[in-house]
Amino acid sequence: MMKKNNVDHKLKYRSKKGQLPFVELNGEEIADSVIIIKELAARFNHDLDAALTAEQRNVAHAMISMIDNHLAWVVMWWRTKYPDQVLKGYKVNLQHALGTRIPNGILNFCFKFALGRKGSKKVKAQGIGVHSPEEINAFGQSDLKVLSDMLADKPFFFGDEPTTLDVVVFAHLAQIYFIDKEVAYPLRDYMTESCPNLVGLVNRMKDRCFSDWDEICTNLDLNSHLPKPEPEQQKDNKEAAKDEKEAEGKELEPDDKDIEKEKADDKEKAKEKDVEENKEKETK
Repeated sequence: MMKKNNVDHKLKYRSKKGQLPFVELNGEEIADSVIIIKELAARFNHDLDAALTAEQRNVAHAMISMIDNHLAWVVMWWRTKYPDQVLKGYKVNLQHALGTRIPNGILNFCFKFALGRKGSKKVKAQGIGVHSPEEINAFGQSDLKVLSDMLADKPFFFGDEPTTLDVVVFAHLAQIYFIDKEVAYPLRDYMTESCPNLVGLVNRMKDRCFSDWDEICTNLDLNSHLPKPEPEQQKDNKEAAKDEKEAEGKELEPDDKDIEKEKADDKEKAKEKDVEENKEKETK
């Protein structure tokens, strides 16, 4: 769960490798969460796992592998199976997310078609998609139970400070826990009822790392902590037409008024002269 730094404001949906997540750091793309964490740790000289023993690092590696290569696919299966629930559960407004004026009805149809069809192929190719829904949910519950037992009553997996394992767990469990309560999701319900310590971990990580959580979720702004540049004063065709119309309705400036008055006086004099000339002709 890293934020982008020094990037342009054009929203990208995939890295050049075709992967998510990815970040751009000073114009350079870094894809895959493991590589992202490793690169950022090296560049900013801040290793989250510096205090861990070799044995703890091995345990963390095994847990992260379980999450990335098993639990994540359980979640992916649910999304491909119930794309409607995904849109409702995450309160996704595709028009806002994609920055387009295409009607949401069309966008939702395309989303459900792509996720349902393409996603289900990936889930089956991975292997987890060939099982029954009951079996797949049981797989996910087993993974959550392992994490819950390992965390126990500690604030973080290896003590009082978060490590890479805590970051990875938060990134995946937040996608389970923060689904809207009105949407049925067995894995979230199991986590809430049987693994309350994992719920506590998710909320601790959120409060610690994302004080702007609500703003991020509302505006889809990954850099809400950075000051915003002044918006450029650009007018579209409608605004330009409106300004032109308003300008036509405004009163003329004093100089313009004088010119218009002189023109009117000249016209009046010309009319009077024509009348006099016509009277003279009639008299003759």
